[in-house]
Amino acid sequence: MRIGGNARADDFDVGGVLEVRGTISGKKVDVGGSFKVQGTAEVEEVDVGGTVDIASIVKFAKLDVGGMARIGGGEVSKDVDVGGKFESTKPLKFSKIDVGGLATLVEGGEGGDVDVGGKFESRADLSFNSLDVGGMASINGNGKGVEVDVGGLLRVSGSLTLEKDLDIGGRAYIGAELRLDSLEVGGSMEADLIIAQKSIEVGGDLKTIKGTKGDTVELGHGSRASGPIVAREVSVGHGGRVEDVYADTLEMEHGSRARNLYFREGVIEAGVNVEGEVLYTDTIEASPDVRFAKPSAKVNELPKPPL
Repeated sequence: MRIGGNARADDFDVGGVLEVRGTISGKKVDVGGSFKVQGTAEVEEVDVGGTVDIASIVKFAKLDVGGMARIGGGEVSKDVDVGGKFESTKPLKFSKIDVGGLATLVEGGEGGDVDVGGKFESRADLSFNSLDVGGMASINGNGKGVEVDVGGLLRVSGSLTLEKDLDIGGRAYIGAELRLDSLEVGGSMEADLIIAQKSIEVGGDLKTIKGTKGDTVELGHGSRASGPIVAREVSVGHGGRVEDVYADTLEMEHGSRARNLYFREGVIEAGVNVEGEVLYTDTIEASPDVRFAKPSAKVNELPKPPL
């Protein structure tokens, strides 16, 4: 069915192809093959087995597509459910995006949950509830939401602010500040500044410019950290390297290295090398073969942390 002008009906039911050159409005569009609108679409529910290409939408309740969908932004008050590839070329308001393969928001958007099996990309600012991506996720701008779970790589060019957790299986790169409740990264983590209300766990390298602050900070074996670390508890794994650490309690495992250490009580295991000063207020347990550039000193007050 090809309509040269505008189309209006309660229900459109087409087994093969439905093309509308003008605008389309109605309650439901059910198409077995492809659905294309060159103008504006305002339909409550769209169910298409193949592909969808809509220049502009005003408001949808639900968009369900088996293959590929490309829409010109708008508002979807319920679900965007696409089996293959989804693209919104203009800002999108949504309650939920569920895509099996690749999802792209060319001008960003705001809404609820995003669940993508493969790759997700927002080329502008994005606000959301949860972001769950199996492979790679990127936001070219600032991100704001509740929680993020990415299996592979997360890249945000601006700042990322979360009410709850960031869980990354691989690597994470934040161009500016990262503020959240807790952080867990299996690989490496890079940001200008990291502020967490609770725990920070990084399996690989931790790179910051202004520093890392949390209630607890745990670095994995062989981890390399740049920037100051400030926390109530800090643990540096075997063979890890850190710069300046400010902690209430500190544990430096075997073979780790540090520049300067400031803590209330600490345990420093065998083979640790400290290149600068070690100041503490209560107790220190240091192995005999720890290499101190300067003798550790007990003080009444520690230097003020930079964060």
